[in-house]
Amino acid sequence: MISFKISTPGKVILFGEHSVVYNKTAVAASLDQHTSLDFHQLPEDESSICVEMRKVGLSLRIPVDQTRDRFFGANAPKKDESDYDATLAYIREFVDDTLKCDTAQHKSGVECLLYAMLQVSQMEKAWKLVPFRLELNTELSIGSGQGSSASFSVSLVTCFLHFARLQRDPRSPYDLNHQDREIVSNLAFNCEKIMHGAPSGIDNTVCTFGSVVEFRKGSPPKFIPVVESRKIKILIVDTKVGRSTKTLVERLCGLKTTYPRVFEPVLQAMDEVAKRVIHLLREMQTVTVGDDDRYCSAFNELAVLIDINQGLLVTCQVSHPSLDTICANAKRYGFSAKLTGAGGGGFAYVLIPPDAPEEKVRDLSFELTCRGFTVSETNLGGSGVQIHKTSEDS
Repeated sequence: MISFKISTPGKVILFGEHSVVYNKTAVAASLDQHTSLDFHQLPEDESSICVEMRKVGLSLRIPVDQTRDRFFGANAPKKDESDYDATLAYIREFVDDTLKCDTAQHKSGVECLLYAMLQVSQMEKAWKLVPFRLELNTELSIGSGQGSSASFSVSLVTCFLHFARLQRDPRSPYDLNHQDREIVSNLAFNCEKIMHGAPSGIDNTVCTFGSVVEFRKGSPPKFIPVVESRKIKILIVDTKVGRSTKTLVERLCGLKTTYPRVFEPVLQAMDEVAKRVIHLLREMQTVTVGDDDRYCSAFNELAVLIDINQGLLVTCQVSHPSLDTICANAKRYGFSAKLTGAGGGGFAYVLIPPDAPEEKVRDLSFELTCRGFTVSETNLGGSGVQIHKTSEDS
């Protein structure tokens, strides 16, 4: 029986949130925090696809025979699998008719699973639907801007793609080439559409490929590989304040419409900041070991740009008192911080210089925790989605 594990990073937007909506440059990076998916093929007499999504409380059995008949049987309707809307409508009809999902979140998660499975089955002709068990869990906060849904979608697509290839050839490699990752990212983007309607494409790209990504709507992403010795450490701080991305985007849109001569330059300034950051990050990755002065100089400028970008976001009225508190506390310890994602609550990140005393980082983390925030330390720019052998499949 086939078994394997998938791990997929989350993401953080470092620069360009909100301005990316207006075709400006954004910079995002993978997080060293992951969604994990454990796949186990089951004996034929199990008769079910068993799905466990612990973080959202979903435990579901999908009948294999009905799924085969509906999507792969002789009586299945002839349809164009490239027609996203028609395929999704057909999947939703099956979910409504056959499965009991307690929440809209559960329903969209199952729809993503079926969409990923159906699309991969069209690409990989060796695909055969058999009983299996999927167990998903994540270190990422749900609905907080850390890319949890994209990490979930990328994990699903990678899982089905790898399983199909193992069905064709048990010796198939446990890695993904660039073309494979493009396939995964594109299908995961469509899964993201199921959950979010109109995703930007940043999240699925970062979760699939990892590293640091330069992104602009309508243009191919550009990657900045991060070497192990030059990984950037941050604190991720959860304000525990809920926010509506739609409301915040609409607020800035209203300001821009009312005061175009004020906010056009603000958005252009965000674009210039992001472009300078990209230059610095590329430079930091090429600094030779031992050239600490050059590296620290670039790092110090990066901290200044974080402060500038946060000020611009405050001007756009997308910050929040909780985020302002985090930034002020970080500054008292000599660190730079800014919101990430939509703002209005959600998360901030604090840049940790390579020479920062551990005691100072611990003290800041303790103070933020005492103020009611949740703090975790992580690195930026690690690898994208990975496939791992398990002891059962070795």
